[in-house]
Amino acid sequence: MRRTASAAILVAGALSFRAGPVPEAAAAPSAKALVEAWLKAKKPDDATKAWAAIEAAPAIAEKEIPSLRDQILDGLAAKGRRVGNGRDEWFDEKRDGWQGLYMTAGSGRKGLVIGLHGGGAGAGDCGQAASAFGGAIGSLGFRGVFPEVLKKTEYGWTDPPDTERWVLDLIRAARRTWDIDPDRVYVTGHSMGGYGTWTYGSVHADLFGGLAAFAGAPTVYWKSGKKDVEAEGVLDGVLPNLRNLPLFVYQSTDDKNVPRAANQFAVKELKALHDADPGGWTYVYEEVTNRQHGFPEKGPEPGLEWATSHVRDPRPKKIVWQPSRDWKKSFYWVRWQEPWIGAVLTATIDLPNNAIDVKIKAPAGLGAAKAEAERDARTASLSFLLDDRLLDVSKDVVLRIDGRERARVVPAASLATLVTSAAEREDAQYAIAREIRAGRASPAQK
Repeated sequence: MRRTASAAILVAGALSFRAGPVPEAAAAPSAKALVEAWLKAKKPDDATKAWAAIEAAPAIAEKEIPSLRDQILDGLAAKGRRVGNGRDEWFDEKRDGWQGLYMTAGSGRKGLVIGLHGGGAGAGDCGQAASAFGGAIGSLGFRGVFPEVLKKTEYGWTDPPDTERWVLDLIRAARRTWDIDPDRVYVTGHSMGGYGTWTYGSVHADLFGGLAAFAGAPTVYWKSGKKDVEAEGVLDGVLPNLRNLPLFVYQSTDDKNVPRAANQFAVKELKALHDADPGGWTYVYEEVTNRQHGFPEKGPEPGLEWATSHVRDPRPKKIVWQPSRDWKKSFYWVRWQEPWIGAVLTATIDLPNNAIDVKIKAPAGLGAAKAEAERDARTASLSFLLDDRLLDVSKDVVLRIDGRERARVVPAASLATLVTSAAEREDAQYAIAREIRAGRASPAQK
């Protein structure tokens, strides 16, 4: 009897369990939980799974975007590098160990100025720039960071290319360390550093608020037999990109190190661009006759003061971009996964029609047939990051490229787009959740 009773009790319990309510399926992880898993992932397999979950996530609500953006940026910042004080070196165990000497100066809160030293083959150090610019930067209320080229060559700021990427890393680290407003970051330099200012400022114009180049020039093409006397063109990727970045240029006509013809030609081209499009290409050109290769008579402070009086506009309504680096994928609110090196892209916001108008001019020297064959493939990798500071994202946004409509869609807020844009530049201004793609469906267009 005891065994029978026990069995009856077990059966009754089982029936009672089956007759009860069916448990609900586990709720899908929240966007916050997905981001947390991605930030915490250390093993490659875990990171891959975390990213796949983010890509598969449904559209996020508008009210979620600010907190998710802060979560992503704070998480990345917590894992990121910081800069030291005074004289320090950048340790990179994946490359050459101790490398990347730099100095810092100033304690102001107004923003950050990157000061590039002069030099050449076998010459130049960060102390030169710190000495030349540190006082002016400090008196204007800014912090200064002065990197030293990784190799002392004639074109030290771009040779090797690792130097350029390291300077970008250094800028991010400085912004993290001092909580710098990303709209108040500037570049200045003298001599070779002036060349570096033109180069970094133009290639990465979307990162900076202003430039001040002293006794340095853009790289130009000289007319045959007229080297250092008569220029005929500026290196690709310089002048077009400066449409939205104010530039101060200083040149002494008796400078034997930097021939005046380079800056005179470049400034003439800037004037032509500004005259044709008065909304862009803001610059000041100061030319003197008796300073040789030195600074202006009043030093660098007046030029720096003018440059730092400007604040970056991360949402210009018109962008002109001539890519010159295959690894530079984004420029302001345009993203080009496979940038067409040497092409000139012009993207304009058309507010009355809630549209983006894009025109692409093929690289010079490319035959018509080859240009058209390449155009479709290159255009397919274009996308545009949008929020309500550019267009009304609550209704259809139209994308037109070279006069052809490529998309018409209400862009949904995508977690994958927000994470990608935030991680790419670690800049709150460019951490954007909505994206329209020219060639394939984005999470917002599926």
